[in-house]
Amino acid sequence: MKALRFRIRNFRNINDSGWISLDTVTAFVGKNESGKTAILKALHKFNAGSSENYDDQRDFPRDRYSRDFSDDLPVCSVEFEIPEEVKRDIVARLQDDTEPPTSAIVTRHYGGHYSVVFAPSNPDDRLSPSRLTDALDTFGSTIQKIRIRANDDRQSFSAIRKEIQRWIRDFQTEATSLDDLRTDDGRVLLSQIHEEIRQHDHPRIASAVDATQGHLHGLLEAAEAKSPIEEIRDMIVERLPVFIYFENYGVLDSAIWLSRFLRDCDDDSSDPRIRTINAMFKQANVDPHEIVSLGGGDTGEADARSLDEGELYQRRRNKEKRAIVLSAASNEISAKFSNWWGQGPHAIQYDVDGDYFRIRVTNNRRPGVPIELEYRSKGFQWFFSFYLVFLAESDAEHKNAFLLLDEPGLHLHPTAQQRLIKFFENLSEKNQLAYTTHSPFLIDGEHLHRVRPVTDDGTGHPSITAETWPRDRDTIFPLQAAAGYAMIRGLLRHRKNLLVEGPTDYVYIHALSEQCAKANRPTLPEDVYIVPCGGTKNVGTAASLFLSESARPLVLLDGDDAGRIRRDALFRGLYSWQRAGVLMLNEVLGSPGSDREIEDIVGSGYLFPAVSKVVGRPFNSDDDDSVDRVTVQVKKAAERLGISLPAGWKASAAMAVVSSWAEMTSGVEKRVLDDATRLFTAIQEGFDALSRGE
Repeated sequence: MKALRFRIRNFRNINDSGWISLDTVTAFVGKNESGKTAILKALHKFNAGSSENYDDQRDFPRDRYSRDFSDDLPVCSVEFEIPEEVKRDIVARLQDDTEPPTSAIVTRHYGGHYSVVFAPSNPDDRLSPSRLTDALDTFGSTIQKIRIRANDDRQSFSAIRKEIQRWIRDFQTEATSLDDLRTDDGRVLLSQIHEEIRQHDHPRIASAVDATQGHLHGLLEAAEAKSPIEEIRDMIVERLPVFIYFENYGVLDSAIWLSRFLRDCDDDSSDPRIRTINAMFKQANVDPHEIVSLGGGDTGEADARSLDEGELYQRRRNKEKRAIVLSAASNEISAKFSNWWGQGPHAIQYDVDGDYFRIRVTNNRRPGVPIELEYRSKGFQWFFSFYLVFLAESDAEHKNAFLLLDEPGLHLHPTAQQRLIKFFENLSEKNQLAYTTHSPFLIDGEHLHRVRPVTDDGTGHPSITAETWPRDRDTIFPLQAAAGYAMIRGLLRHRKNLLVEGPTDYVYIHALSEQCAKANRPTLPEDVYIVPCGGTKNVGTAASLFLSESARPLVLLDGDDAGRIRRDALFRGLYSWQRAGVLMLNEVLGSPGSDREIEDIVGSGYLFPAVSKVVGRPFNSDDDDSVDRVTVQVKKAAERLGISLPAGWKASAAMAVVSSWAEMTSGVEKRVLDDATRLFTAIQEGFDALSRGE
């Protein structure tokens, strides 16, 4: 099941994170001590692949412990999208025309139990009291229809009828006061009626009593059994993905002192290194106690003379078995890891040297020279250690696991960190993944919408944002650096580059392309790379950098005065012979005399709610301003309402707009799609003209 969003409460320094959306790959970015690790730890213990659970003494906020703690308090809630096959199972269990839920919000509490609610609403599977009152009605009408025979005691039979009708009315009144027969009161009532109905004993009504009692027995069984919705909740919990957490502290040593390891296991099996070693033994299907016992009793030559032939033979057999077990484990992990690592074959060698379990690695460059794990690169050590935990705690199945990586690749070279991002993409094909970092090289500049900045709110609690970027310079620096590095890589790698004025253009164009793709309309060509230049004045400088690499980019400018001035400068110099290389947004959209900007494609209907989120209060337009550009409308509204727009509000609003579009199922308005189609068509035609030298 795909996780859509999460919420953490009552965990360490997090009182309530609010709902935070998740992607296939999600990056939590922030400086040290901002709360990033606490987020991953809370998610990990939601459904850990290891035996870790929420520990109130370690995890509950210390300042609230004596006042607030309870086992029923929620810690982590995750909303999951319900797959189609599960929806079909839900419909089969409900057995009516109820629409199946689209998502399930699963919450784990300090007591270890889960609670599940469904969205958009919980299916109604109450055992209605009307089923009991209807059964009693049927019983009463059946009694009334029985004819009195000539040989019957008319007065006695009439009295029995009246008594039964009174008995029925009393219990019907009690039943109608209930909402559900699956409550304790409902089950007590059913049991009482089921027992008392036999008191109305008369040969003429025996068959009616039997039929009604059988009906009551079925209702009682249904009331005492799990309801369909409870069965569905159990099914959802059984399908939860395993949350696997890994940090740098869990990197393996190449020599493991076995006796010390076994002792440490008893003391604290949750220690990151102990956990990774345990994962290694579990994956290899090797019992470390057995390894110690098979190799035990190493003796010197003098002591060996005191052993008889049988004892010497058994010791030799034990060591042969140990060698066979370790050889088989070495071959298996070598094949699996090399296939997963994808950077050339590596032979992993497990061996025992006295009291030490040793790990050596051979690669295809020096196949005959095994090197201790600790002398391999830091990156290789991290990958190998993480792989062992992943393999062991996902039960060797590379699926249905949510991977949580705390500060991965800290020791990697920046270019290797960039390759790690690609590695994360490959992992996300079968597993969702979230990681923390403060390195700009571990932020995907091409997917900045996946970033969740984490900052301290000033009171010692983390603040996590998805729709806006924080003002904190230390937090935003790696995001800015990632965007800049993405531009540099575009300069070196891409031959089709689209220069735009700023990051809002970058965000909106990608989002518009996604919306057009959903509507089967023309999109941004896949081989076009967007480069934000940091303002109109920087477009010429950026264009000259590209031209120095023998690449002529396409330029997209707003239709305002600044855009026209920059266009004229480009026509006088860099683009004097290729005027098709400069696009003016107002001309592309068929309004050559206007001052249109990218926000005018989005429109006030989407932008104003986004600005409301940025400023934290209602923000409305005025009909008198509708003739102005959308950004001018925003500024006039802010002035009218006495609101000071924060620096960078356009970028923050763009992130909020894109996030709202991502949650829409119906798609954006046709007006937006029409303008976006014109834009992408013009971009394609512009590159075609450049390739022809026009």
